[in-house]
Amino acid sequence: MSKMPIYYECNMKKAEHILVYLAGSVLASVIFYLFYHKVPVSALFGFLAGIYLEKQYADSTVRKRQKNLRLQFKDFLSSMSVAVRAGNVEVAAIKSALADLKLSYSVKSDIVREVENILLQYERGGVELKVLFQDFAERSDIEDIRSFATIYSVIEGKSDRFGDIVTQTEEVIREKVEIEQEIETTITSAKSETTIMLIMPVVIVVAMSAMGSGFMDSLFNTLSGHICATVSLIIFAAAYVLAVKSSTIDV
Repeated sequence: MSKMPIYYECNMKKAEHILVYLAGSVLASVIFYLFYHKVPVSALFGFLAGIYLEKQYADSTVRKRQKNLRLQFKDFLSSMSVAVRAGNVEVAAIKSALADLKLSYSVKSDIVREVENILLQYERGGVELKVLFQDFAERSDIEDIRSFATIYSVIEGKSDRFGDIVTQTEEVIREKVEIEQEIETTITSAKSETTIMLIMPVVIVVAMSAMGSGFMDSLFNTLSGHICATVSLIIFAAAYVLAVKSSTIDV
């Protein structure tokens, strides 16, 4: 079987990881400097924070790719459902769906590559469709694709309900997508408010530091000031982590 992507793993190149890490580290170092006004401490904490920020970004790229793949798989099932209702058998329905997908997506899109691989392995490699769908499901780590592959492996060659399975799976995915969109619409304002709340502490410190006249000297030059700054940054970091987790929706 040909080498195909594993969608639950990050596909960023090493140079991209390094670039994201450096960008996150510099940003974090600047924020730490605003609270400590000490370059060595700010650089140390900043580059440590960069590790977390780079991981968060890498994870977000995986979630985004899986989300897009699930939407593409829904369109694949929708096209197959139409083809089956028109009287096409399974392989013919897959070919018809592939033709439809190429009208909507790039030839380099994940779903087009996957469907092409399924047809190639089936027609030239002699691999059973249930094995190919199962392999796709395992590599995608997407519940809807895994459910479809599991059901198909049970009914292949034993039932004429292929069209019903395709239609039902497409309906389930569509309902989940609609629920996610409703939730995202509902929390959009909350996300904006959270972003403002995360930015405001930095803006306040910058504004107060710009006032001059030693207004912030006690924060930067005394032990109690450093303790207050550390506590503030811990609360700031905790708020950021909670905001990231609460905005991740799984339906």
